[in-house]
Amino acid sequence: MAEGTRYSDQRRKWWDESLGERLVDSRTILPREGHSRIKVLADQLGERVPILLGKFVMASLSMFDLGKTELPTIEAAEDEGQAAAGPPTQVILDEDVFQICAAIAASRFPQDTGSTRMRQCAMMMMIASEMAAGRRPTMAGIARYTGSPPSPIIALATTLEERGLLMRVRMPGVSNGKSGKVLQIRSDAVQAINNAHLEQTGMPIIPINEKLSADQHGSTVQG
Repeated sequence: MAEGTRYSDQRRKWWDESLGERLVDSRTILPREGHSRIKVLADQLGERVPILLGKFVMASLSMFDLGKTELPTIEAAEDEGQAAAGPPTQVILDEDVFQICAAIAASRFPQDTGSTRMRQCAMMMMIASEMAAGRRPTMAGIARYTGSPPSPIIALATTLEERGLLMRVRMPGVSNGKSGKVLQIRSDAVQAINNAHLEQTGMPIIPINEKLSADQHGSTVQG
């Protein structure tokens, strides 16, 4: 059997099992960026994208009928065979990533070197990029993408997780239909790394603009 035919048969079987008598297949056209966000949310809730879109439509209709202005809660799929859904996805903006990288660059953890901090910044940028594209970054996936052995990526991610920058969330269907741990950037990453820095060095992280100003002032005094 051709690969395309097998996929079509599997898709048709899923639709037949999912629809039943009460549901109707309705096409939805979304902007590309909206589709990416829906995919991330569906992964978090353990739902199929078409089912989640249907729930959003029904929730909106309920709001319209009741005259409500707040969106009702969308519940996760009730499937005992699926992994537990993780916490809600945090939307990471470019400005957030820049602030995180600035904090990493300005940090002075005793065991880190300048090249270590650069690798940490690159790791955070890659994870943010994958999240923004609606993909689910894993340590194994990043290792394959960058052509790196898994062990350095694992060590890097572990350090960032210990400092509160990352968290690993188990999600269903990450690889070949199996659940796996997906890397996510914490919403309080900047505060978390500052707390870790304060605990290990006794000093808060100096903002990079203040650090540059201090360095320039020191050079002027010496001159």
